[in-house]
Amino acid sequence: MLVLGAGLAATALVAALRSGGFAGEITVAGDEDPYDRPPLTKELFARSAPEDLREQFSLAADAAAWIRARATGIEGGVVTLRDGAGRATTATAGAVVLALGSRPVVPVGWEGVRTLSRWDDAVALRTALAPGAHLVIAGAGWIGLELASSAAAEGATVTVIEDTGRPLGRLLPEPVAERVTAWLRAVTPGTVTLVEGRVATASPTTLDLTNGRVVRGDVVVAALGARPATDWLPRQWLGPAGHVRTALSGTVPGASGIWAIGDCAAAPGGQHWNAAVASAQRCADALLGNPVADPPVPSVFSTMFGRRVELVGHASPGHEVLWREGRGNGWAALFMDGDDLVGGLVVDRPRDVAALRRLLGGGRPVLDRAAAADPARRLADAVRRR
Repeated sequence: MLVLGAGLAATALVAALRSGGFAGEITVAGDEDPYDRPPLTKELFARSAPEDLREQFSLAADAAAWIRARATGIEGGVVTLRDGAGRATTATAGAVVLALGSRPVVPVGWEGVRTLSRWDDAVALRTALAPGAHLVIAGAGWIGLELASSAAAEGATVTVIEDTGRPLGRLLPEPVAERVTAWLRAVTPGTVTLVEGRVATASPTTLDLTNGRVVRGDVVVAALGARPATDWLPRQWLGPAGHVRTALSGTVPGASGIWAIGDCAAAPGGQHWNAAVASAQRCADALLGNPVADPPVPSVFSTMFGRRVELVGHASPGHEVLWREGRGNGWAALFMDGDDLVGGLVVDRPRDVAALRRLLGGGRPVLDRAAAADPARRLADAVRRR
């Protein structure tokens, strides 16, 4: 078995196969050692070496063979690999699992603008962000906000450019996005500034906006999301957004012996940490001949501006918001479709996170709105029978 990629999905697959009794040969090919990538933004200044991020991501010496190379071509079970010097070799396997992950989006013409998705990116950015440096971030999604939070805490001044004018505004209903905006305003005055605008041109130190405004800084980072690293694969395998089309088990229709998992796959559950682990487990179960479980409820975990933030289920700007908040700083915004609960954003209320996962795992529960809005009551007690 040949696994292409060395991220979370790849290491989770190897672990699931070995714990499930698979005794065959496994080779993993990737151009970076396995490590946990989310802390690159959440803990940008707290990690001094990639070894700090490996933990359970390290492959046991007897679990898999390792090739430091990236895949550049595939035909049947034959894969072309290139090492860091550009030298090409081929590898053959009876089953090939694509665990290719994703790459940051960098628009054409943004040469020299930084991104943050690899260890080397984090090291270079830490070096550039001496206390008092001015960081300009294009994009106020999860990565942009986590980076703004980490940099501001270390003494940098930060300007965040977002064309909607609201952090996470493409994902969350406006009232919830406004609360996230308030977090930026509450940082030491002048430390974090949110600017509404669309970027026309970009350079390593300057963003020119379509409204005529020019934003300059010491460092510019693009935090515009990510795309699956699948540009070298046959086009017939890919969906409109570039993800590999797969069945629930990870098999690629029309491609015998090819599987896809993690961020590169168009699998249910989204492209997030727990979804990558779940897709690896489903793939391992299918390869081992075990029943394949349903995907988990989508969820995203983040820390920013001193808060623990978790999105569970589905969210869209058009959803109605039912607030659930008490005396403390914690709150939950429940996303409603009529009286149906479809998701929620939870801040510093871990019990509500667990409750949302249980409730949404059974579909779309109908809520008694008054009971659900009472933070002293369990969410489970607010569910009405249809």
